[in-house]
Amino acid sequence: MEEYYNADDQAQAVKSWLKKYALSIIIGLVLGIALFYSIQFFMGKRVVASEKAANAYVALLNLTSDANNPQITVVANDIVKNYPKTPYASMAQFFAAQIAVNAGQYDKADSPLEWVIDHSKVDSFRQIARIRLARVLLEQQKISDAEAVLKKVDDKTYAPLIETIQGDIFLAQKQYGQAKNAYESASKGASQFSGLQRMLQMKLSDPQLTQMN
Repeated sequence: MEEYYNADDQAQAVKSWLKKYALSIIIGLVLGIALFYSIQFFMGKRVVASEKAANAYVALLNLTSDANNPQITVVANDIVKNYPKTPYASMAQFFAAQIAVNAGQYDKADSPLEWVIDHSKVDSFRQIARIRLARVLLEQQKISDAEAVLKKVDDKTYAPLIETIQGDIFLAQKQYGQAKNAYESASKGASQFSGLQRMLQMKLSDPQLTQMN
């Protein structure tokens, strides 16, 4: 018995193997090619959608010269409706919330920020939305709701901002000692946020807090 096949034996073995598995190989190749082009098509659609969302957001920014322009709401809503999975949808909601806050309509700022919390896939976006929503709720004297919003932390990078608003909540409840502690804790990492350190110094200079040991 020979230890190895000779050339003819090998050729015959290959032919037999191909005959047996040819159909499976062809099907595998067809599926592989189909999958490749499906992925390419899907990625292409995502790029196009992202570009359209970006253009819509630029159009939204171009409307900022007139905060009362009704088209602002229309364009912002269109971005959220048509491109909800892009970052621009969250950015449009932030913009809508800011317009409401600037107009003193805090109750109208709730929904856009809640949308970001519920739908954004970006941790930092959700965290910013929580911080801003807590401030909006505090302005409406909804203290318990503001506290609840801050309980979940999506991005620890924003800890100084979270602690700052927690200090504001304590201050609103006249819990001066806890407010001072929160502000002091926030000041340890405040340097990474523009203007936050100065703001905290002003808060800590409040006579009601300076009397605390």
